[in-house]
Amino acid sequence: MIRNMTYELLVGKTDKDEWEQRARRFADYSIYQTWAYQQVRAETSGQDLSRAVVLDENGNAITMCQIRIKHIKPLALRIGYVQWGPLLRGCNSKLDCVIAAVKKLREVYLDGKVNILRIVPNLYKDENGLKMAQVLEAGGFKAVPTAKLYHTMILPLDIPADRMISNLHRSWKRGLTKAEHAGLEIKEGFDPEYFSILEHLYRAAVQRKGFKGLDPEEFVRSQQMLSNNERMNVVVAYFNGQPVAAHATSHLGDTAVGTLAASSEKGLELSASYLVWWRTILAAKSFGMKRYDLGGIDPRKNPTVYQFKQRMGANVAFHIGTFEACTSPMVEKIWRMAERAHSFIRGMIPDK
Repeated sequence: MIRNMTYELLVGKTDKDEWEQRARRFADYSIYQTWAYQQVRAETSGQDLSRAVVLDENGNAITMCQIRIKHIKPLALRIGYVQWGPLLRGCNSKLDCVIAAVKKLREVYLDGKVNILRIVPNLYKDENGLKMAQVLEAGGFKAVPTAKLYHTMILPLDIPADRMISNLHRSWKRGLTKAEHAGLEIKEGFDPEYFSILEHLYRAAVQRKGFKGLDPEEFVRSQQMLSNNERMNVVVAYFNGQPVAAHATSHLGDTAVGTLAASSEKGLELSASYLVWWRTILAAKSFGMKRYDLGGIDPRKNPTVYQFKQRMGANVAFHIGTFEACTSPMVEKIWRMAERAHSFIRGMIPDK
């Protein structure tokens, strides 16, 4: 425990229950800052994991994050990476308090724990997000202009359901109507069986389509470790007793986040994904989510997915970006050169 004026930084002093209790008070909390998911990611990648909480004098968490630390031995560098964090949108956090907390986080981790601390906040490029970007810069972090912004689509959920229906494009409504009349049975819940079904559908879809995709095992293991209050909700569509489409969603903070989705060939034939998506959206709304993050999009490389999500009545959105702090200008220079070299090598490898 490190004290600085009226702030305390706890490193590795928080257990799983306390982490969840504190994190759930942040509007920008997501599956990617849960204890379970980061534990799985760290174990999978062989990285160290550090958990930090900055408290004010009243014991309230001003910011908190989980930092995966990667050792790059050839360069003698330790890179600390915060995925969709640190959490910054607390209930009563004033901007000056957040600045002080972010500054404390940077100072402590750059003092012997890592050489570079890279953070990717779960904040959208709106008025509040841009304000928080200024907070991060005031706390000693610099925006990384070369880092690709998370590009997604946001569907508002804090509107009446009938208005959500009217916002659907006519082609999306046709797909939904077709699925509703196809004799599909819908089941949903947190049961591990549903996630196993989704994993099977997803792996089959990856093999069928020949794309790399995500590693569903990370979400399967996370689901098993998550507490009952944090488990992902899975919606499954069945036709003649066989699962044909499934979708998993995390309901944390104020924004629902889709993690995995897949359909079989029969599901595609029946437009099952339309009904699964619609039931997924209604479930997120019932859980009190204000909006649904439909997931990353690439209008150029994958225009079909982009169009599908756009026709749901969603709006294009970006995260505020990536921010970094380094121990010295020399470390920053070496790190930038290493990044450029890595990008060049990746660019030489053709896409499959």
